[in-house]
Amino acid sequence: MATIRIAACLSITVAMAWSPFPPPGTASDDLPRSSRVGPLGTPRFSYEQVSISTLLAYPDRYQMRDVRLTGTITAMQTEVVTNRMICGAAHERTVLTVEDDSGQIEVIDQGACGKNLSALKAPMVKVGEQIDLLVQIMVTKNPESREAVVETTVRFLDRVRH
Repeated sequence: MATIRIAACLSITVAMAWSPFPPPGTASDDLPRSSRVGPLGTPRFSYEQVSISTLLAYPDRYQMRDVRLTGTITAMQTEVVTNRMICGAAHERTVLTVEDDSGQIEVIDQGACGKNLSALKAPMVKVGEQIDLLVQIMVTKNPESREAVVETTVRFLDRVRH
């Protein structure tokens, strides 16, 4: 009987050592992040950089794609989303208004429920800062006006380095 208990304890210890999940008490945000994104770990600098006016003029070209935007934050608003149906927990959602020489667009960072792979999160930046973004584009058509609605979601966020 004691042999079975020892074997069971050893198998649990071995299984815990090989677990793909972080140990209890470690937040997933504590893990190191790199500037590589996407399923193939592509460096973010290799993604196509587009101007905001081009993105808004031809949104269908960028449907379901990741593109780079660079601009200045002109406004930001952070709210706590308590609807647990979205990702199972309350989380912060930040909307950044980003402007470049050609126009402006709203960019969404879903916080803990989002796809932002960078260590820098939207609530950590300030209005007036220049940022370099990798965003995922989703285009939907408004059924009433047939106008394209562009939703940009943060995949990677960094400050512009001079």
